[in-house]
Amino acid sequence: MEWARRPANRVREKVEAYEQYRRLIPALQTRPIPMAIDEWAYSGAPNSLKGDLADAMVLQEMFRHTGLIKMAGHTMGTASIDYNNTESALNSTGLFFKFYRDHFGSIPVQVGGNSPVPPPLYPVGGDQPRQNAGSPTYPVDVVAALTADGRALTIAVVNANESAQTVDFNIQGIALGKGRMWRMTGDSLNAATGLGRNEIHITETPLDQAPKTAVIAPIGIEIYEFEKR
Repeated sequence: MEWARRPANRVREKVEAYEQYRRLIPALQTRPIPMAIDEWAYSGAPNSLKGDLADAMVLQEMFRHTGLIKMAGHTMGTASIDYNNTESALNSTGLFFKFYRDHFGSIPVQVGGNSPVPPPLYPVGGDQPRQNAGSPTYPVDVVAALTADGRALTIAVVNANESAQTVDFNIQGIALGKGRMWRMTGDSLNAATGLGRNEIHITETPLDQAPKTAVIAPIGIEIYEFEKR
């Protein structure tokens, strides 16, 4: 859990620094300058399910702050495809990005909770954010968004634990109908996908209605989509 959250904390640290700039530079109040995070990646992270869980936490932390962060580019140095002279395939990183692009919305919806993220046990070197990255739904990380057409609500949940976690949903201000859940996971943290490997799996489950309680599978990412009534 500590390992998976470290790069997301770097995003949170940048957001907090910008908040300080707003206090020190009054012109930013009337002429805000958006942020672009270029060449981000988790240095030394494996191209595997373990790395995907950490990347998902980064992506979700950026999504919480889209009022400020308008662009982010994942470094090509880690690559999103495997290839040889005659073949190519999405690797674990590429599959992760496609998973969010295919199923997660683009209009942010506020997420609250009653389980705040605790302080880090083993902080990495350098400045630390005042508040740890993540939603107040520890130990899972949750973001939500409407689809671009506004017809559905999507919820993404990252569970970097090696045990299942239970989440209670209390969705307010919107009536929901039937939906679907997509789960991305593997048999171990070392599971990977690419040329010659197909160990990370995405499954789809239909749902008759939005659940009040969901059991989130271990070492995986789940994205829910529910129609607006």
